[in-house]
Amino acid sequence: MDKFIKKTSLILLILTFILRGPILAQDAVRMSLDDAINYALKNTNSIKTLQNGIQDAELLIKENLATGLPQVSAEASYNYYFLAPQSLLPDFISPAAYGVLEREGVKNGSGQPVVAPQGLGTTFTKVSFVQKNALSGGITANQLIYSPSYNLAVRASKLARELAKVQLSAKEMEIRNQVINAYLPGLLLSESLKTLDKNIGNLEKLLKEVTATQKAGFVEQLDVDRLLLSLANLKTERDNLDRQQGIVLNALKFTIGYPIDGSLLLADDINTLLKPAEMGDLSGKVDASKRPEMTVLNTVQSINLMQVELARAAAYPTVVGFASLSESFQANNFFKDKWNALPTGLVGFKASINIWDSGQRKAKVARAQLVLQNLQLQKSDFERAVTLQVLNARITYTNAEKRLESQQQNLVLAERIYNTTQTKYKNGVGSSLEITTAEQQLYLSQQNVRQSQYDLMVAQKGLQTALGK
Repeated sequence: MDKFIKKTSLILLILTFILRGPILAQDAVRMSLDDAINYALKNTNSIKTLQNGIQDAELLIKENLATGLPQVSAEASYNYYFLAPQSLLPDFISPAAYGVLEREGVKNGSGQPVVAPQGLGTTFTKVSFVQKNALSGGITANQLIYSPSYNLAVRASKLARELAKVQLSAKEMEIRNQVINAYLPGLLLSESLKTLDKNIGNLEKLLKEVTATQKAGFVEQLDVDRLLLSLANLKTERDNLDRQQGIVLNALKFTIGYPIDGSLLLADDINTLLKPAEMGDLSGKVDASKRPEMTVLNTVQSINLMQVELARAAAYPTVVGFASLSESFQANNFFKDKWNALPTGLVGFKASINIWDSGQRKAKVARAQLVLQNLQLQKSDFERAVTLQVLNARITYTNAEKRLESQQQNLVLAERIYNTTQTKYKNGVGSSLEITTAEQQLYLSQQNVRQSQYDLMVAQKGLQTALGK
């Protein structure tokens, strides 16, 4: 009966895996560390935001370039004067006419010479020179001829694009480090689960043997109970780690921009990622220029230098050329009168220069130079900080490497003690308490090795980050 139940359970288990296999193949995604990093670089919103910043910088370059190219505008207007503007004109015709009559000696009907009346020419007449309907249109073109500020603005916008690119590179390295920090704990838990499964299998095998020996009357029930307790503790710990792995995987999904409700599996293991550091990384000269933060600082410094030049450029002239062509049409009656065309055209240029600004330009230059000095101090502090960070990272890596070697040796020793204790117990010369003690020492050594491996990977990542790799 027991054999039938075992065979039936085995068949059901196989059918379960056969039925679930296609589902897992469709839903679950296996990612190596490199896959997770690449996925994050494509799907993280912060990366997309900086990529939009580069595109915005490209558009800013085009915008600044356009300000120095020809600018053409057109306009049209229509006016109806229901009250036309008027001007007062003095009566200059009557005095001129009387003057001619007097010079010619013309006489009036009474035979007397014509004489201009007193006060003639002191009156004014209202006259309008504007038609009631006025339609006008024109086109104007402007061209920047000379402006140091324009050239500096174009160069500054190109530097802004470079700054956006180096900021993206720095963010990519930051994202890469975040993914590593989120991926490694999952590996540690995966290795711990593998080790626990192995230990559970070994303990179940031992428990089966001891149970059979106890039924034969050669060992006490206490020995069986101790093994049962150890097995229960291992299974409880495994369930706990399995739940923790779910939390860690969810954190990894969030970090890389993966759907939280999606299925994700880790393809790497600790042994594939544990690679010895290069000798140059442990003893080479520290070069802060390899860090993306230094690239950002250098680009900002170039922009600040441009600010100094821009402040000085206010002392140079600006020359603009222009041309305009317009035409207006006027008529007193919109539909009946003939429209009179009045064209106008002009070309010219305008030059402007600031002669005296009461020290404003000088103050701007001084302030921009102070910003440069402060940035240089920041670069100096950053170089010293990088040197310290690299030195500490090298020490941390060396310590982690030595600790892993020591813990691996301890694990070999603990496994030897555990195997020897089992052999003694099976031969009747050892106790179950010795097995339990050796078992605990073995599990502790296994945990120490896994933790040392994790610490070494973290130290390796920290060293690479400090070196700007």
